[in-house]
Amino acid sequence: MLNLIRYREFAEYRDGRETNLTGREANALYSPIEFLGAIGAGPVFLSPVAEQVDGTDFTWEEFILVEYPCPAGFFAMITNPEFQARLVHKDAGVEKTIVMVTHLRPSAQSTDIQLPPPTHPPTVDDPAFELVHVMDFHEVAQYEEGAAEPERTGAQAWAEFQAGGNATATAIGVRLSAIFDVQGVLTGDLERSWDQAWLVYMPSMAGYQALLADPARNAASYHREAALSDNYSLVTHPVINNIPTGSDDDQDPPLLPPITDAGVGTLCNSDADCVGIGFCLNTGSGPGICSRMCGSGECGDGYVCCHSCSELAAPLLPFTESACMVEAFAGQLSNPPVSCSCE
Repeated sequence: MLNLIRYREFAEYRDGRETNLTGREANALYSPIEFLGAIGAGPVFLSPVAEQVDGTDFTWEEFILVEYPCPAGFFAMITNPEFQARLVHKDAGVEKTIVMVTHLRPSAQSTDIQLPPPTHPPTVDDPAFELVHVMDFHEVAQYEEGAAEPERTGAQAWAEFQAGGNATATAIGVRLSAIFDVQGVLTGDLERSWDQAWLVYMPSMAGYQALLADPARNAASYHREAALSDNYSLVTHPVINNIPTGSDDDQDPPLLPPITDAGVGTLCNSDADCVGIGFCLNTGSGPGICSRMCGSGECGDGYVCCHSCSELAAPLLPFTESACMVEAFAGQLSNPPVSCSCE
């Protein structure tokens, strides 16, 4: 889950309570670390934004990536009444946020390649940083009229731009840290269809400036203009950076739930994606998983049927009456005050 955050200068509570808290201080009261830990989730990248070099509609102050084990775990967390009680502090402290559901793309880079020493290595006064690009591509690249270019997608035009500066980037010591595909916007910006987030390691600001001055890169910059409908580019110095490699050789448990023979667990954006299965189990926007109404023992391997939840919690749940839920996270719904029967 990708989070772009801008804080209020001073906290503003909707109930009108008086406070001397800053926006950051109010948001710190929301901090849901123990709720994340309870479902096996946690931040894998957290950084203040040192500089925003692209994107002018909002100036972001913090960039966070949180890894969740699966959609069901996320739903279990957000339906916890104690978690929901904390949201008042986030609302008071955060002026603007965009939250996107993302999936880490497997890395195609070999860790065995020996790269040459960077031409602009990091120093105490000029440390390395991660340059974050959050991008909305044109479906079809928008080249100027008369450009001698074949029709290509925005993503393909971005790749052409990257190829133009590859030689200089490699010499400088620039490397791609991670690519995240955006599966949907959960909150904050439903008008734009964001596509990808790139994290790019820069060995130093001097190296970054050298890359910006590269003639080959600049000659290819028209591909960049054709590719992007919108984007944010952020200079970050992460205080947490534990992004998994995303390689096909990773032995970590899969992020996605199992899919049963009946289709339960299939990724979905709406009920239309679950025809013949049941309904899309989500919070109203962004990807979820197909589930269905059920009875005890009817859901298939890896799932249990959760039903008979408390009347207090029922309006907050992403299903009515009953639903097949991932077994590993059903315990979150079984506990008070939600108190579903999951079997």
